[in-house]
Amino acid sequence: MHFIQDYERNGAYTGFPILGIEWQKMENPDLRMSMGMDSDQKGVLIKRIEPTASECQVLKPSDVILSFNGINIANDGTVPFRHGERISFSYLVSQKYTGDRALVEVLRNSKILEFNIKLGTHKRLIPAHIKGRPPSYYIVGGFVFTAVSLPYLRSEYGRDYEFDAPVKLLDKLLHAMAQSADEQLLVVSQVLAADINVGYEDIVNTQVLAFNGKPIKNLKTLARMVESCDEEFLTFELEYQQIAILRTKAAKEATLDILKTYCIPSTMSRISRGEADFTC
Repeated sequence: MHFIQDYERNGAYTGFPILGIEWQKMENPDLRMSMGMDSDQKGVLIKRIEPTASECQVLKPSDVILSFNGINIANDGTVPFRHGERISFSYLVSQKYTGDRALVEVLRNSKILEFNIKLGTHKRLIPAHIKGRPPSYYIVGGFVFTAVSLPYLRSEYGRDYEFDAPVKLLDKLLHAMAQSADEQLLVVSQVLAADINVGYEDIVNTQVLAFNGKPIKNLKTLARMVESCDEEFLTFELEYQQIAILRTKAAKEATLDILKTYCIPSTMSRISRGEADFTC
């Protein structure tokens, strides 16, 4: 279980804010016309807004961002830079700090609106850091569950994780947005081979979608559901329509022996006081 023992810790947390949106260029004249833009107006189109971002309270998909803090944004998403160069307008956001405010001018239904937005750091489904903590995990029947983070991908696939990690995980890293502050992307990191899990040994870094028919929100929820389960079977619904089923009583009884075999001290990650720690 090398990801627990040899985990690569992420660097210092900077706390720089982001504008919690996804946008697209507006270089096509028909696109600009359909959004009610005048010939002299330029900007970028908001595609999606992160549900956990404060911006979702004021900005809307299909808004056209015309300027950021008084600096006009071109149709390709760039703003003036030094010596006549241009750079992505996200550079302007990166010059701010968490808690700073910025004036965002948008076009909505052919009307120009201004919003004074407080910038913050937002919860991505796959976070870029875990603030120096070791990874959270939960083990039952040899199945090792963990929440995916960028440091975890680096620990599993090395510096070239952008090329070696599964395409589905990379797609979620780039595009998936958390629907709530405590939502996590869970995977079966690996299966510690034992009699109870024969046939499941090849499951590696496979996303977990549901447990006993109920969607899973995060690792803490999964652990509670499994630990309190009194049904005959533990049924884990995985990606690609794959399922893993274990007898509840047998899986829980086998877990302690599996931990001893692999020299793992606990079924779940713990902080210094010995309490379960599922935060990522």
